[in-house]
Amino acid sequence: MVMVSLQNVIAIVYDCDKTLIPNYMQKPLFEKFNINENQFWGECSELTENYAKQDINLDDELAYLNNMLRYVRSGKMKNLSNQMLFDLGKEIELFPGIPDYFQRTKDMIEEDPKFKQQNITLEHYIITTGLKPMVQGSKLNSHLTDIFASEFIEDENGQISEIARAVGYTNKTRFLYEINKGCNVNKKIDVNMKMPDEMKRIPFENMIYIGDGQTDVPCFSTLNSEKGTSLAVYHPDSKKAFKEAFQLRKEGRVVAFAEADYCEGSHLSRVIESLTSQIANKIVDKKEREFYEKISLSPTYG
Repeated sequence: MVMVSLQNVIAIVYDCDKTLIPNYMQKPLFEKFNINENQFWGECSELTENYAKQDINLDDELAYLNNMLRYVRSGKMKNLSNQMLFDLGKEIELFPGIPDYFQRTKDMIEEDPKFKQQNITLEHYIITTGLKPMVQGSKLNSHLTDIFASEFIEDENGQISEIARAVGYTNKTRFLYEINKGCNVNKKIDVNMKMPDEMKRIPFENMIYIGDGQTDVPCFSTLNSEKGTSLAVYHPDSKKAFKEAFQLRKEGRVVAFAEADYCEGSHLSRVIESLTSQIANKIVDKKEREFYEKISLSPTYG
């Protein structure tokens, strides 16, 4: 017997840096090893530019991951391990309202009698070019269903030595499809597997993607084309961030933008709560419609 997906799950998917946290998550790492953050990122830009002159396209995320490995090999980040990255994750600064916001939005949906009757649930995901161990070590981790982020392999001495996964803005959309099909909850499902829409665990129209800039455009575009919802946030102290979010709204890439304040009663929280409630109501309407259609086709009531 083929099991049909209930499709009663709502997913809010986030970028991380400048979306859930005000800085790049690597900031505690640079502080630990007394490394100039601007110099490090400048070196990454130089790497991509130098390779471009040789007609080689080096992705930004590979540039920074490879630069980290250079720092490890040179001794500037001596003995850097995944455990150390995990421990440094505890020092990541969060935007106001986080992490309480995650449970509050879950409870708003899952404790509502109308939505509870249809077993509607809410899940939070992160897709980031940042480092998975650092997110896992942060206060974000316990509230997340899954994390899709860059990872390292360690050598025999426990020091990071190779790139295991590089997540960049060009391949972030892959993980939207993994969430859509439920690959993360059923490892037997391959993201490239052909699957009827009614079998997909979380339809795109049940998803909200929240990001902060141009690197999120591929994810915005994917959700927009699939009837999902996209939002932009900006750091309140950055005029540049505001202009970028404003431009994203002007171009129609997002339905709304707001200051990155996740506190209860904030503009952003109210927008997210309104959108998730709309999605939940649509799920209820769909389930009730399917129920009455089934009843009308039943021989007993025909």
